[in-house]
Amino acid sequence: MKLVKGRIQTEDDICTVSVLSNPRDLIVCKSVSKRWNSLLSSSSFHYTRSLALVLNNTQPQLATNDTCLESWKGFELCNYIDLDFDHPLCVLASYKDVLLCMKSPPVKRLRRSQSQFYIVNPVTMQWTRLPKFANGIIDVIPTFPLGLTGNGSKGTYYVVMLNLSKPYLLNVCVFDSKLGKWIYNFIEHPRWSPSGWCPTQYQALTFNGAVHWLAEDGPIVAYNPNHMRKCIFIHRSQEMHHAFYGGGAVVSETLTVSMGHLRIIQFVCFKYPDDHHHLCIWTLVDYKQSIWKQEHEPVYFRDMVSDLPWIQDYMRGYNLNTTTNQDNVPIIMQYFDLEDYLDVEYQPPETKERIVCTRPLVCHPNNPLLVYLYLPETIVSLDVTTKELRLITRDNGSGMSSTSSYWNHYDKVIPMTLHLDPTLIPCHEHVLLPRT
Repeated sequence: MKLVKGRIQTEDDICTVSVLSNPRDLIVCKSVSKRWNSLLSSSSFHYTRSLALVLNNTQPQLATNDTCLESWKGFELCNYIDLDFDHPLCVLASYKDVLLCMKSPPVKRLRRSQSQFYIVNPVTMQWTRLPKFANGIIDVIPTFPLGLTGNGSKGTYYVVMLNLSKPYLLNVCVFDSKLGKWIYNFIEHPRWSPSGWCPTQYQALTFNGAVHWLAEDGPIVAYNPNHMRKCIFIHRSQEMHHAFYGGGAVVSETLTVSMGHLRIIQFVCFKYPDDHHHLCIWTLVDYKQSIWKQEHEPVYFRDMVSDLPWIQDYMRGYNLNTTTNQDNVPIIMQYFDLEDYLDVEYQPPETKERIVCTRPLVCHPNNPLLVYLYLPETIVSLDVTTKELRLITRDNGSGMSSTSSYWNHYDKVIPMTLHLDPTLIPCHEHVLLPRT
């Protein structure tokens, strides 16, 4: 019994599989017979997790499209018919192969209706609707940072929403699928910032059952819904702080995971005529002790190569574009109360200079030296060892290259990994069907 060029070959059977890395094809093959299920479930069958990016790529960012970074062509929600999905949706977060989606009410009904959240598995096409918030929470809630985590084999999941950022308090709202309701939780923690903290991404990264946000020029903030009374801070080493790169450096950074380790990708950029723009990758080698190491020597933009001249020319001739707009303070840092003003150590949030548009996205889950980057209306991959850039997709018409706003309520690019055994959606109400 062996696997030969897209065919499952046994003594008696040959099954032609269209694309073996397509999870849907593999799931169908597993259901054909016990023999095939045993083969595809055995340790001898090697299945590499497929990475896809979900793009919230329209203005306003309410429609979804997905880009396959390998050989699996995924789904577009607009290609499926369902009463709930007739209005444009956006993807807010992912956990393995499950997406957290949101549909906003029409503008004329915005004051009378909340946004609706959904859990969707794009492999099985199963979905379920989350209950709405209680206590008259206003519709601005979906603009808060959030994350999705759970136990895929048991079909349980949590949605964790970060409601407020204070120097000493973590304020979260958690949806527990086992309880079927939203729960508010307040966790006090040691003060490490005079003005609260600002996450680099709106979507939290799920790792070891906890959601993780990377604070700008600060630690990783981790929260596990199964341990609701505490949060964890993973501090960065001194050479990872923005000031280490010099007073003129502007840093864009992303928290990602690859090969079972948390990693931070940093874009370190400078204003003209300084051309020392470079990319660094830092690996958390010891989670409990907060020990980091630099994964590779810095890769300078001027040394990157591509078989497409316009990509190579853009990176080698990169011109830093930044914003210091006051609106670039996220909503969780815009609320003040009397306690803040009475706190002698409190300082208003700093308006930082931030890089517009160009930013690191994610490391490949099986190769930390394969990095995906967002350029104006373009997603490219970078092989850190060879410094080679490869075009992945064009994001035409998104308007991302022209906007001067750093914060856009939620991330425009959501990574998702596809697995051979799809995550269960408990009590799923419907299955999406393709439009005819």
